[in-house]
Order: sequence, then structure tokens, then C-alpha cells
Amino acid sequence: MVDRLMDVPDEGAKDIIQQEGYAWFLEGDNEEYMAPDAIMVSKNEVTAFNEAAEACYELFKKGLAHVSDNNLWSRLGIPSEIIPLIKYDMIRDLPHICGRFDLSGGVDGIPIKLIEFNADTSSLMPESAYFQSWMHEPIRLDYKGQFNYLVHDLTKSFRDLKNQFEEKTATLLLCSLGYEEDRLNLNVIREAAEAAGFEVDYADLEDVVFSDEGVFLETEEGYVQYFFMYKMVPWEFMMFEEPELMELIVDLSLKDEVLVFNPAYTIAYQAKHMLTILYELFPDNPYLLPTSDEKTALQGKQHVCKVNFGRLGENISVIDSEGSVISKTHGDFAKFSKIYQEFAEMYADEDGDIYQGSLFVANGRPSCLCFRRRDDLIIDDDSEFVPHLIFE
Repeated sequence: MVDRLMDVPDEGAKDIIQQEGYAWFLEGDNEEYMAPDAIMVSKNEVTAFNEAAEACYELFKKGLAHVSDNNLWSRLGIPSEIIPLIKYDMIRDLPHICGRFDLSGGVDGIPIKLIEFNADTSSLMPESAYFQSWMHEPIRLDYKGQFNYLVHDLTKSFRDLKNQFEEKTATLLLCSLGYEEDRLNLNVIREAAEAAGFEVDYADLEDVVFSDEGVFLETEEGYVQYFFMYKMVPWEFMMFEEPELMELIVDLSLKDEVLVFNPAYTIAYQAKHMLTILYELFPDNPYLLPTSDEKTALQGKQHVCKVNFGRLGENISVIDSEGSVISKTHGDFAKFSKIYQEFAEMYADEDGDIYQGSLFVANGRPSCLCFRRRDDLIIDDDSEFVPHLIFE
């Protein structure tokens, strides 16, 4: 096994992270989140990751069309109330601003396989766009750079969006449920949108005013209306926890009072049952793992059980070929239905830690590569973030 790890002088980068307002990623439970080393990948491996992301994005577009044409929304666990907006966003070609593919393999000849698509409210944005670049800076002359164009590509996405809806005033409201990590992720969106010419503000969701006329914030000067909204509030949260809010957003969107991102159709990409549908449609595709909604389908093979709308690596079980659970996480998503996906081989270093690659896409275009690693079989919220270096 060739050691792919390179020690990175991270103290300077950590100073920058703190100075730029991202100390949350270095403190408390996150103290060991940023890895002190980087994983080296070749240009050919980066190209292969990009090709995989492009191909997988096309698969999801075909899968979405199949679901829509055959009215399979309930199979994805999507309630009827949001379907008119999903179809409307598809018809008017509302762009998918940002998503993240999680991929196995891709290093040392291990085949790249799609694990899942974080299509709606993808995290890891500051780490990927900023931190790994700052960690790379001291040794940039010794390597061939990184595949990291996230801010640039997001800026292009917002510029294209502004041109597509040039009749609308370019006011963008960023909102989240108030978690610090979500706010910090939205900083990347802010930078890109402002560079594209949007006037951008942030508010916690509880402070946003949804009326029959649109989306507003109350200020000392009165109410300010926003015609674009980018949310770090998952569609499934609104569908199942805040149905009245979802009804308001659907109504306002259908009346063209506000454009909400990521678009409603990304909830179909996000649903894990879409992985089953894709495998049924394209069983010979090299990037797809055998996946089923049936518990018995992968008996005799090591596989993973995960829930339809799970997040953060929660509520996942790894089952060996004998049917025994060999790794498991708990969480808040057990109420959702399950899928069963063949276990994917991942690159492991000399210590046995596994690595999962992630590839951001901006409006469907590959944009930024990053990695996480774990000393277990499940990449979850306790995993380390690992920057990458291109070495040839």
C-alpha cells in the first residue's frame, strides 16, 4: 500500500480559520475535526471523480423524469402537497445551485461508487471552499493544486440565475434554523451571490415573514421584500415538521412571489429511495451499487441499511454477509422507511481509517473535491475533514 498522506503545516491555516470567523469548526467537540494531513490524489483520479459526478447527475435527472412521468412520488416518501411545486420548478428549469455527491473509492484503483446525493442542504461548504485552500497555501509550490472552484462556480450559477429572472429585483434572503454550522455554510453562498450582483441578507427562519404577498424581513425602516431565498432548512423538515410553512412556500412559489433554492425537485434527489429506482432503471451502470427497498434483497452480501431522509450518518447499520450488524449509528430519523445498499469498498490508509470522497456540483457541474475519514465503517458527524492535494 502506498501512503497517500502528506503532513500539512496547519497552524497558519487554523489562525486564518479563526480570524475569518470560523472558530466553531476548531472548538469543543470539533477540536479534532480538521485533519493535520492531506490525502494526495492524481490528476487522473480527479478526472475520474469529475466524470463520475457528471454521469451520476445525469442519472438523477433521468430518475426524476421517470418518477414524474410515472407518478412515483409516494414511493419516494414525498407528500402530495409539494408535488405541484416540484413539477413547476422542473418546468421552469429552476437551477440546482449546489449539491454534494458522496462517493466511495476513486483512490488506488478502487472503483468509484455512488453512496448518496446530498442535493438539498449540503454541508461541508466552508471546509471545502476555504479551509482546504488555506491549508494548501504553504506547500502550494510543491503540488499541482486542488480541484476547488466552488465559489467561482457558485458565482456563475447565481449570475446565470440573475440573468434567467432579470425581471425580478436581485434581493436574496439566506435563512436557516439558527444552527451555527448552517449559518457558516451560508457564508459561502453569500460570497458567491454578492459577487454575482445580489443584495444578500440573512435571518433565522423564525424571523422571516411569510405573507400572501411574498417573503419579508421587518427592519427599522419597514418591511423589506426578497424575491429569491436560499435555505439551509431541509425540504423534508418543512414537509413533515412544518406543513403550514411548506404550504405557504408552495403557494408563494406557484404565484411567482419568491424563488426558493435549492429547488423543490431536489427533495426527490435527496430521497434514498431514488437510489433504488436508479438501480432498477440502470442496473449495469458502473457507478451504482445494488440497492433495494426489500430487506432480503442483499442477503448473503455485506450491505448497508439506511433511512430515506437520514442525515449526518445517523440511523445507519452495516450488516455482514452472515446477517449480523457489525456497525451501527443511532439518530433522529428512525421513523423513515429504509433502503438496503450493497457495501462499497473504500480506500483505507495504513492505520485502517477509511476515506469517503465528496464532489460538489454547482448547477450540475463538478466543482470541488474533498474527503472525510473515520476509524469505523460509517462516515458520520464524528468524521475528520481531510483536504486533498494533486500530486501529478
